[in-house]
Amino acid sequence: MKNRGDTHTPQGLYSFASTNGKPWYRSRRFGIFSVVFLISATIGLVYDYSRPAIYRSSATLLTSAMTAIDRESGDPDIQHVAIQRQVLLGHELIAETLSRLKAANKSLLHLTTSDIQTLLHVEPVSETNLVEIQAEDSDSKFLPILINTWIDVYLDARNEEVKRLTSDTTRILEDELKGLSDKVDFARTELEAFRTTHDISSTGREENEALARLKGLTDSLNKASEEEVKARANVDAIKSAISRGKTVVPNEEKGSVTELQLRLQNLREKLADLDKRYTREYINLHPEFKFIPEQIEQLETTIKSKHQEGRDVVLADAEVVYAAAQQTAREIRSQLNEHKHQASAFTTKFAKHDALKTDLESLEKLHRETQERLVQVRTGQKEKYPQVTVISRAYESRNPVRPDYGRDALIAIAGSFLLSLFSVWVFEYLTQKKEEQPSPIAVFGIHSYSPPGRELANYPQTESIPLDHKANNALMSPSSRELSSHQLRVLLNASNLKAKQLISLLLSGLSVDEAAALQPGQIDLQAATISVIGKTPRVIPICGALKSLFEQSDGQPAWNWDDPGLRIDLSAALVCAAVDSGLPDSQGITAEAIRHSYIAYLVRQGLRLSDLEQITGYLEPSVISGYTAYSPPQQGRHIYEIELFHPALITST
Repeated sequence: MKNRGDTHTPQGLYSFASTNGKPWYRSRRFGIFSVVFLISATIGLVYDYSRPAIYRSSATLLTSAMTAIDRESGDPDIQHVAIQRQVLLGHELIAETLSRLKAANKSLLHLTTSDIQTLLHVEPVSETNLVEIQAEDSDSKFLPILINTWIDVYLDARNEEVKRLTSDTTRILEDELKGLSDKVDFARTELEAFRTTHDISSTGREENEALARLKGLTDSLNKASEEEVKARANVDAIKSAISRGKTVVPNEEKGSVTELQLRLQNLREKLADLDKRYTREYINLHPEFKFIPEQIEQLETTIKSKHQEGRDVVLADAEVVYAAAQQTAREIRSQLNEHKHQASAFTTKFAKHDALKTDLESLEKLHRETQERLVQVRTGQKEKYPQVTVISRAYESRNPVRPDYGRDALIAIAGSFLLSLFSVWVFEYLTQKKEEQPSPIAVFGIHSYSPPGRELANYPQTESIPLDHKANNALMSPSSRELSSHQLRVLLNASNLKAKQLISLLLSGLSVDEAAALQPGQIDLQAATISVIGKTPRVIPICGALKSLFEQSDGQPAWNWDDPGLRIDLSAALVCAAVDSGLPDSQGITAEAIRHSYIAYLVRQGLRLSDLEQITGYLEPSVISGYTAYSPPQQGRHIYEIELFHPALITST
């Protein structure tokens, strides 16, 4: 069926053609366009070229002393740069600049410090000690004079400040040096008097008599203790040797004892040799041999006597030496104990002496440092080396920095053109006559302009269109009907099982094609979920009401997904439900309207539009953007933060 508007010639903003045969340049649209364009362009161009040209002049300063040619540059002093920026913009500096300008040019008497402050700008150059000073005004010749005068005033002020600081520093250092000299003299006198009073002859601790004697006694005691230990060990060794039966004799008797032992050994060997050849009776009767046993007995008696006398002498001598070592150690220890009190008192005095000496050394060091600083201040002549260097002075600029007349003129012309087109569109919109067109019932590819009482078989069919495409187009349409929760509950109550399942699936996020292609294996009643396959695979939860509806049909849809006449059956079920519900305008109750109502319900809760496809499947970008009108102004919420089940399903019976 053709619409009545199909026989008219297309009209739009892109065409100035007249339907009454007049030339385009005499049409009403062109007249409106021309008037608005000329007025807007004239106003824009007049405003553009009536603005004065603004010029900019600048100079660059280095705010620290330049580095010597044989040394590396230091790190940028950001704090110093910031301080100098505030000094440059100070009121006193600008006032002096204005005073010099007025003295040089009488025509500038009308200027004030506020006017100068408005013109001048100071901007530090990032990561350097450079400062760029700028001035902007319509008078290009005045700007370099202003900036250069400003720089001269600043340099003069800087030189005066350096001179004043040098003079003040010199005076302060001289006063400090005089006070330090007096303190050094007093500390020296006090230290010398303390040395004389307490008999401290040397600054070395160990070189004084009391500590030297203490050290000598300590060394003597250590040596005596060592001798005592040695003597005691010698006595113990002699006693141990005597107890084991070893020969112990004095050193001077060792030779004679050894000789006697050799004679005894020879006689014994000789007697043993005779015993081998003769009997003892023969030996005793022989005049030469009978004296050998007697000599052996005499030698044994003599040696034994020598051993006894030697043990007594050696032990007595060792005990005498040990006793002498003990007595020596006792005497030295007694003297050391007596001298420790004197040494302790001297140590206390010497510690105070060291403290006085340390104080004197600190004062002398501070005195030398102050002298060096004073010499550096007097000879450095820092007033000849200011910490500000003019890198480049200002010069007259020939080209304005703003406004850009050519660019702004193009903007004015383009804006005038767009405003003219918009004016033509507004005029046509306000004056056009709206034509009434009947609204069809569109359910799954069936369109009809017949009243609701006609049978479905009499409805004329249009060309077959994919269901998802028709649903998206319907969602894009600003005239899509949104059904309230009450209307949806009434519709569900008036539906049979097939229509209830279809409506519940549409209100759960499935599209028309996805609902029609639903198979039993995609439904999990135990987990209360539906696995959607196809273009946008996803798993969506189902509410208790939809689960109950599937249980009534043994856990599967109430239709056969591979039935060639399925779309007609579902269309008939939805049309019957819409008619039986008794709701007004039942022709507008379509599958697209039901799906649109569910999407609008999600978006109104604040669901992020980027997450919408996780529930409803793929949507055209233009469709998603159309729902921005339903989204609340606050930040979007995640899926787990909103209620996915439509109120009509939760409260339906």
